[in-house]
Order: sequence, then C-alpha cells, then structure tokens
Amino acid sequence: MENEASQTHQVQTVETQATKVATAEVAPTAEQVSKRTQIMIIGGAVLFLALLVAAIVLMAMNEEATQVIRDIAIVFVAVETFLIGLAILLLIFQIQTLIQVLRDEVQPLLRSVNDTASTVRGTTAFVSQNVVSPFIKAAGFTAAMQRVTSDLIHIVGAARPRSKSSQKPRGGNEDVQPGK
Repeated sequence: MENEASQTHQVQTVETQATKVATAEVAPTAEQVSKRTQIMIIGGAVLFLALLVAAIVLMAMNEEATQVIRDIAIVFVAVETFLIGLAILLLIFQIQTLIQVLRDEVQPLLRSVNDTASTVRGTTAFVSQNVVSPFIKAAGFTAAMQRVTSDLIHIVGAARPRSKSSQKPRGGNEDVQPGK
C-alpha cells in the first residue's frame, strides 16, 4: 500500500516537472522576444531597401511607367494635402470651441470659487473676533478665578488653628496601647 502511494507521488512529481519544462519551452523569455523584434525590424528594413532598389531599376528601364507612377504620386500627394488641410480646419474649429467653453463656463466658475473663498475668509475672521476671542477670554478669567479661590481656601485653611482633638500625633500609633 505504501509502495503504491510512493509510486503515485513519484509519477505526479515527474508529471509536474514535465509540465514545468513544457511551459518554459512554450513561453518565450523577454530576451528571446527582444531578439525576435530586432530580427523583424532588420528584415523589414532590408525588404524595404530591396523593393526601393527594384523600383528605381524598373523606373530607369521603363520611362513610360515612370511617368505614370509620377502622375499617380502627384495625385496621391494632392489628395493627402487636401485631407491634411481638412484636418487642420477641424483642429482649428475644435480649439475655437475649447476657448469658448473656457471663456463662458470655466471663468465664471473660477470667479465663483474665488468669491466663496473670500466669504470663507471673512466668516473665519468674524467668528475669530466675535466668538472665539471672547470665549477664550472668559475661559481664562474663569480659570484665574478658580485658581484664586482655590489658593484662598488653602491659605485660610492653613492659617486656622487646629484644636487638640482634631490634631493627630506625629508618631501615628500612640493611640494603640502596648500589650493589649
């Protein structure tokens, strides 16, 4: 029984290790991805240069095709320039709309916030002068009166002579009789 459990555990361990190895082989590392990217970029550049050289050679050999390609390129550049002009007009319109929104909505909002901040400053100053300062003065006066009253009570209590029955002996245990 223990032998079968041990063998099952060993088989599971081997399967787990095999899965890890398979996963490691499937998932490329960052270094491999970087190398692949570099190879693709270099391959694309070489292909582009080869096509460019082939186009130049073919154009040099056939002048009529070159004139047709030139005319097509001119039309393509004209259409592209027209589209860029439209995009610039659209951008100018959007900037104008943004400026209008800033002027009509944001400026009044900023003024309102500034007015609110000024009101808060004024309210704070008013409350400080008319509520907090008098309260602090009253609390200070009350504390001073309590201290004076407390000191007077202690002075009067210390100055009053004590009767002999109310005085306790300094030894502390003289009331206790020895032997009893």
